[in-house]
Amino acid sequence: MLHICVCVKQTPDSASVYVDPVTGEVDSERFVLVLNPADACAVEAAVRLKEQTGGTVKVLTLGPKDAEGALRAALAIGTGSALRLWNPQATEWGPFTVAAALASYLQHEASVPDLILCGGSTSDWSSGIVGPALAQQLDLPQVTGVAQLNLLQKKEPITLRLMRKLERGYRELLEVELPLLITVTGDLNEPRYPSLPAHLVALQAHIPVLDPLPLMSDEWLDSSDEMTLLEIHAPRPRPHRIPAPDSRHSAYQRIGEIVAGGATGRQTRLLEGSPEELARALVEFLKARGFVQPPGDRDHV
Repeated sequence: MLHICVCVKQTPDSASVYVDPVTGEVDSERFVLVLNPADACAVEAAVRLKEQTGGTVKVLTLGPKDAEGALRAALAIGTGSALRLWNPQATEWGPFTVAAALASYLQHEASVPDLILCGGSTSDWSSGIVGPALAQQLDLPQVTGVAQLNLLQKKEPITLRLMRKLERGYRELLEVELPLLITVTGDLNEPRYPSLPAHLVALQAHIPVLDPLPLMSDEWLDSSDEMTLLEIHAPRPRPHRIPAPDSRHSAYQRIGEIVAGGATGRQTRLLEGSPEELARALVEFLKARGFVQPPGDRDHV
């Protein structure tokens, strides 16, 4: 029986993040917390594999009480069980210590999962460290940046075909056997929209909590934070590009090109005249395109 574990995180929706341009501080009160998008794709991939081969899917997170929202979102998608790890000291842990906590729990399970799925990056810090560090802790082979995942063989050994993204737009096609750890991108799939009954069941589900601290070695607890925060700033908005008009045209024609915005198939016509002439031209324009029906035609309807 295939045993899958998905490690997820609850992160702020990127649209709700606001950085004060003066102080550089993040306004956490505006946060709308959601299941990390890449993690949602990992959950969807796990549920699809369970539907094809059978087995179980457990979703795992390290976080406070609020993090149960991510677990319940995963349960609504179709995972079978969920577990939350937490200790108050975890607020100071970096990604390597988080990976050590997840690994400590999985190592104390009856058996390590056949397949571990993680999001390749998160929408908050986007370090991409937890997945590879977890594979190193569990001594598992890993494939990162997976953008396509297909099941090749259902029988032992279960075989998957993966396509991962490389630098400069290259792609790598792999055939792998379990056990394995995979980190996926947000392009892997489109997570299903759970039904209302699935949401209600997930909201009522009991989620156990486990303290990972007694399971961890002092090596990680005594280490300093692995990450130093230097600066926080809002991402620069993408520039709005306006196509330059053709300098060979007249000023009148260049104005029309700017108004059209370079859109293919869009035609722009500038009108000049008195208000009566402009109104008459507008009515003729609407009649020609069927937006206004002549009075004679309405009488026959």
